[in-house]
Amino acid sequence: MLRARVCDPAGPRWWRIAAAVGLLPLTAVALALPGTATARTLAMLAGIAWLAVGRLVVPRLRPRGCSIALEAGAIRVKNAGAVSQRVAAADVRAASTSELAGGACSIALVRHEEGDPPLWLELDTPGELDQVRRALGIGYAGFGVLRWPPERGAFHNVPTAADVVATVGWLGILAAVFLGATEVALAIALPIVPLTLVAMVMATTPRAGQPRVVLTPQGVHVFAKGSGALLPWSTIVDAKVEGAGLAIETRGGREIVPMRGALPREREHMAAQLRSGAARARGEGPLPPELPASVAVLSPRDEGRRAWLERLDATAASLSQGDGYRQSSVEARDLWTVLESPDAPPSLRAAAARILARVAPEEAGDRIAKALAMEHDPETRQHIRVALEEDVDVAARELDRLDEA
Repeated sequence: MLRARVCDPAGPRWWRIAAAVGLLPLTAVALALPGTATARTLAMLAGIAWLAVGRLVVPRLRPRGCSIALEAGAIRVKNAGAVSQRVAAADVRAASTSELAGGACSIALVRHEEGDPPLWLELDTPGELDQVRRALGIGYAGFGVLRWPPERGAFHNVPTAADVVATVGWLGILAAVFLGATEVALAIALPIVPLTLVAMVMATTPRAGQPRVVLTPQGVHVFAKGSGALLPWSTIVDAKVEGAGLAIETRGGREIVPMRGALPREREHMAAQLRSGAARARGEGPLPPELPASVAVLSPRDEGRRAWLERLDATAASLSQGDGYRQSSVEARDLWTVLESPDAPPSLRAAAARILARVAPEEAGDRIAKALAMEHDPETRQHIRVALEEDVDVAARELDRLDEA
């Protein structure tokens, strides 16, 4: 069990659904509720009013301490109240790591859908971060795209003036119905109902010209003051929080991205992500985990794919003779390490899978299936699957096709 801190303002999926839906189910049961027509009407209106009122009254969840339990292909965030949740490798759509002050580390996890709000985990040491990465099948450099503001989960974005007006209007409608002033309620509803629909659309649709920052493998897309630019990682010098915004220093100048809707800790995490990404581009910071030296002989050489596969099969045959794995410089534990490492090149992981499927078929089937289920890179999954093909000619053709794609 690891000790950590979690920052997940939007909350897990169940929290977001509950926050967005709120009292809305009352509208479905209002007609069946006992009581007067006024009571049923109030229940129905209260459910509808939540679409506007909820965005003002539902709190953003604050950072807090937690425990992290590591599972096979998942982590479980525990002892964190409403933020407690299980994150499976299959749910992660993007991830990125960073170094924090004092030797601590963080990882951002985008769950369920691309563009969802990230969950941030802070860990005390790089070793603990590596344990979380391995449990989720995430490589050293992460993968995917990290966005602010998120394209989804916008229920928790900064409320607009339309939200405030709609909320006041719905409270007025409820009060008028309760007091029996039906005509007044209808008069208020005429502008408030369409305004509520407008507020809902604004809450769930990214607005053109809205300041945002998007972290990609190629660089950082910055949109501010009505224009956008791509900042390659190698051009970023520093990033820090300034007030309610993010200041990005580059070789060519300075960009300020307002982040008014973010929690202070979210801004700090985003700045750390930018600094760490830029440091990796310069070759600075912690190095990726080293792979076992013995597996280097399995890498493709200046040879065709068919010759490479035949060499792997010869290695597997050698390993199967006599005293098993000890007949070769390649050891079993090294093959398993490479197969299950998200930092290993696709060709090496495919080589390890092909050899292990031949020398340890009883164990390999389950572990290869788990490695494929946790793999986030489609290209790597394809290489491993093709390498398992028994027919060398078929496998060679498919690997050539993947290389040309």
